Amino acid sequence: MADILSILQTGANVSLTVTPQDLLDFAKNVIELTKEQLLPMMVTAAQTTLLSRKEVMEKLGVCEVTLYNWRKSGYLEAVKVGRKVFYRQEDVQKTLELHGNKTGK
Repeated sequence: MADILSILQTGANVSLTVTPQDLLDFAKNVIELTKEQLLPMMVTAAQTTLLSRKEVMEKLGVCEVTLYNWRKSGYLEAVKVGRKVFYRQEDVQKTLELHGNKTGK
């Protein structure tokens, strides 16, 4: 008997009668596939260091308005956590390497 996932992948328009065990196996399969796809993204996200606006302004030697304009223009991408705005440390470092600190530090 073909499993539910293989039937879904064929794109066939069929009606199915499934046993509770078939449904449970399908759910477990979906969970495992989702884990496999999300795990690399979660590990990367966990390793990302986020900096506050104040930290970024100090590192780059810019004012709040400049930082806001950079965020709005896409020059420096921001990450929102709730209502707070943060910046990835690696993005700030790249900007610093390309353009240096505006205060000359």
